[in-house]
Amino acid sequence: MSAVENLPIFREVAGHHQPAPFLITSDMFGGLPIELAGAEISDLVGKPVAEPHVHEVPELYLLVSARPGEAEITIEVEDSEYTVTSPAVFRVPAGKRHRFVTRRAAPGSYCFGIFLLGEGAA
Repeated sequence: MSAVENLPIFREVAGHHQPAPFLITSDMFGGLPIELAGAEISDLVGKPVAEPHVHEVPELYLLVSARPGEAEITIEVEDSEYTVTSPAVFRVPAGKRHRFVTRRAAPGSYCFGIFLLGEGAA
């Protein structure tokens, strides 16, 4: 058994305006096939945290809130937009230009990006 403390770990991510807060990185626990970044989003309404960008691996957006329906994001993928309300998960394929914008979020709402490292560009 082991633990990692002093989280999050801030790392540069292409397209993001500031280093992203990672809670799980691929080098933890001897190597993991995922990475998890994200934070509380109630102060991000209408403020994108990134420009449209691309990852070489698929990414899942996991949107959660204290109560169902308290958070909503719009995900831009290529030339399409999708709106989801908490709780929700949305898959962005590898190689697709994307970003999300928070439309509404009560305190205690979070959006996490889960990078599926084991899937590559599939």
